[in-house]
Amino acid sequence: MSSNYEDCSREQLLSRIQQLETQLATEKKKSETIATPTTKVHRKEYKNRPFDMSKYTKRKIALRVSYIGWEYSGYASQHEPERLPTIEDMLFKALVGCKLIENIEDSDYSRCGRTDKGVSGLGQVIGLIVRSRKLASDPSPHLLPPEEEFPYIDTLNRMLPDDIRVLSWAPVPDDFSARFHCTARTYKYFFNRGKMNIDHLRKACTYFEGRHDFRNFCKMDPSKNVLSYERVILSMKINPVQHTTSDGVGEGSDFYEVVLKGTAFLWHQVRFMMAVLFLVGQGLEKPETVRDLLDVEKVSSKPDFPMASDLPLVLYDCEFKGLNWTYSFRDTVYDPLPSSYRTYLHFNELWVQQMIKSITYQNYLSLVSEFPVKMPDGSVQTVLDFTKERGVISPSGMATIPRGGGKESRLGKYKLLLERPRCDTDELKKEKFEVRKKRKVERQEKAALLNPTTATATASTATITTTATTSTATITTTTTSTTATMEED
Repeated sequence: MSSNYEDCSREQLLSRIQQLETQLATEKKKSETIATPTTKVHRKEYKNRPFDMSKYTKRKIALRVSYIGWEYSGYASQHEPERLPTIEDMLFKALVGCKLIENIEDSDYSRCGRTDKGVSGLGQVIGLIVRSRKLASDPSPHLLPPEEEFPYIDTLNRMLPDDIRVLSWAPVPDDFSARFHCTARTYKYFFNRGKMNIDHLRKACTYFEGRHDFRNFCKMDPSKNVLSYERVILSMKINPVQHTTSDGVGEGSDFYEVVLKGTAFLWHQVRFMMAVLFLVGQGLEKPETVRDLLDVEKVSSKPDFPMASDLPLVLYDCEFKGLNWTYSFRDTVYDPLPSSYRTYLHFNELWVQQMIKSITYQNYLSLVSEFPVKMPDGSVQTVLDFTKERGVISPSGMATIPRGGGKESRLGKYKLLLERPRCDTDELKKEKFEVRKKRKVERQEKAALLNPTTATATASTATITTTATTSTATITTTTTSTTATMEED
């Protein structure tokens, strides 16, 4: 058919169009039949191809991690991530998922401290060996500068849940330990004033400062074989919390923060210290009670009292010498959307959400505070008036004790701390632990005699237990003089 369609009839043109459409459909089908299987196979092979870590070099780095601990079972892994999720579980999952490590066991991992269930962290620091962008085939003996390395911050933050973020990273030497190289740790504990006397709180804080034996301000674990309960508190201050709008909501609604800096801390030490401070602030104990409890010759074991809430406690900072932190992928050049800005936007979003919730509750409080209530003299006033008039000890003799985090408890009759029943001394706890351990071994040996087929397994278990205990005691003896043998709150 002529290529000049001007002389073609209508029927010829329609026939030509139909012919071209048929030809085009046939070629398209043929192309899909040939190309599609090849593409699918290629993608499948690429997906299943194992990642070769050996192509890359490795380096040791420190990561500064922030987290909101309210929904987690503490910082340290409990090895049951489904039932007891922890901050470390989320970090380990992200590190493996990003192909920065193969497993945590071979990464020379260390942490600055282990916070308890519900406790948050802004300055937690970890150290570990990770994959570098530098290829193994690169003959240069030098490490890559931070601006040429992997974007560790962005890479991990894309894999982490919303309440955990990596803030910065720093190159560290091969012998770096996040725990033993930390020179100071700072905690913050937030609280509303309520009916507490801030001057009394500040006076009590001065007794904590310096080197003291804190056995009456911690939870003892005899299996840890702690040899010394002496710790150094470098400073302990109480400051008003800035940028809050809670003034005027109710009595004592203004917020304060305890800023506590020390070299190391015992298990639950900060929360037990705060529990005693609250009693001092309420006027139920004198500030000098802190001094007496720190005198282990006068008070050889801890009186029975509960620790303060975990909710307001934050591991605020961990200090190291000589670390140069990198906060964005390329700190040395302009970046229109740097990592630090993305982190700021992320926290801003969470903050706005929490502030909206806070303002909502604040409106509820303002409304309910105006409800009428009968006063002791028979007059009718508001709930806010009733709250202001009600003292720490009610007319019926009931004492109100703050627990932190908005919680309070009430006691029918308050007993001074130094008059309360005491816990076992450290020595007695250790003796009881050894007796229990000995009885356990005896039961195992007796069971082995009754069932010889399990004798070999029982003996192996006993040997492993003894070896582990001996190793723990050796490590504890070595490190006690330089740092904490029980990790902090």
